[in-house]
This record gives sequence, C-alpha cells and structure tokens, in this order.
Amino acid sequence: MLDENHHLIQCIMDYQSKGKTAECTQYQQILHRNLVYLATIADSNQNMQSLLPAVSVICDSSNSNYEI
Repeated sequence: MLDENHHLIQCIMDYQSKGKTAECTQYQQILHRNLVYLATIADSNQNMQSLLPAVSVICDSSNSNYEI
C-alpha cells in the first residue's frame, strides 16, 4: 500500500504541475482512503499495546544470557 500511495502522490504532483487540478480529485480520494485505513490500523495497534502488559528484555552480552 505504501508503494501505491507513493504512486498516487506522484500522479497528483504531476497533474498539479501541469495545472490539471480537477484530474487530481480521484487520486486524492484514493490516497485519503488509504491513509485513513493505515491510520485506523495504527490506532488499533496502539490501543492493543496499551492493553498488553509491559515486557522488559535484559541482555547481558558478557555471558550471552538472555532474560525476558
């Protein structure tokens, strides 16, 4: 989806540089939909992280013992 968003932004910039702002609308709507989707996923992940207990990782490189 990030590649698709990159392509959409390039198309929008190309049309804007040519003064064809009306043609940008469709691409802007698709980009907006994608960004809202990504923000929703990020928000749900953030909410999930707040529900999970904190995990600490201790690494002692001197004797290669790992404690979780």
